[in-house]
Amino acid sequence: MLKALLALALILAMPFSAHAEDKAFERINKNQEINCGVYVLGTIFSYDASGQPQGFTVDLFKEVSERTGLKVRYTEISSFATLLQDLNGGKYDMTCAPLLLLPSTAMKYLPGYFIGSDEINIYADGEKDISGIKTLADLNDPKYTFVGMDGELGGIYVPKMFPKAKLNLLAMGLSVSNMFLELRGKKADFVVLSRIAANAYLKDNPGQLKKAGDGSILKVSVRVFYPPESYKLKANIDAIIDEIQRDGTMDKLLKKHGLNFD
Repeated sequence: MLKALLALALILAMPFSAHAEDKAFERINKNQEINCGVYVLGTIFSYDASGQPQGFTVDLFKEVSERTGLKVRYTEISSFATLLQDLNGGKYDMTCAPLLLLPSTAMKYLPGYFIGSDEINIYADGEKDISGIKTLADLNDPKYTFVGMDGELGGIYVPKMFPKAKLNLLAMGLSVSNMFLELRGKKADFVVLSRIAANAYLKDNPGQLKKAGDGSILKVSVRVFYPPESYKLKANIDAIIDEIQRDGTMDKLLKKHGLNFD
């Protein structure tokens, strides 16, 4: 009986001991620096004329830095298809540019604090005539071509929702901006984007996108993300972001950068 109880105690303790090793948290404490995974997209994250990082993500983590005393470094996400491997391998400590919580990938990562809600839409080039498209179902047609990237929205949802349409799947490691070049160059008709990403792009490129169809593919939450075992890091950073939300700073930053979540 005693052996059985000891075995049960060991089994119950296993999940908690597995959580003890938080490599990202340990790196941050050792280096006194957060290595942030980011993607370049308009006001979410970009570089100024002198090459310095700017945008909502930079302002948000400036607040984190000031409240924790930690430095912040930015590393561009090379591919969303390899994001999990890169997080687990220590290429980034966490993703700091806000990302969507997608049902198809949610179980792979450790989702962070809820920043807001967003919707996933279909967009066309601003000069394209899409007056004949009334519903999303109209897009499921072989005469239309979508552009996407492996592991991101287009690569996930186009094959599922628009199987009759063509999909130009760009190579891993390319910048998100390449999808917009495909639209502008008329190599593709549509792209799948979150509303917040579209608005961020439109702030710097007014009139270059327009929403297609009468609805959204999905309503999702927007969060930062952590490696699967980074419970300590998540607890600490989420607490700081909660404070930034509660004191009104988050709303000011979102308004400053034209990022309007529901």
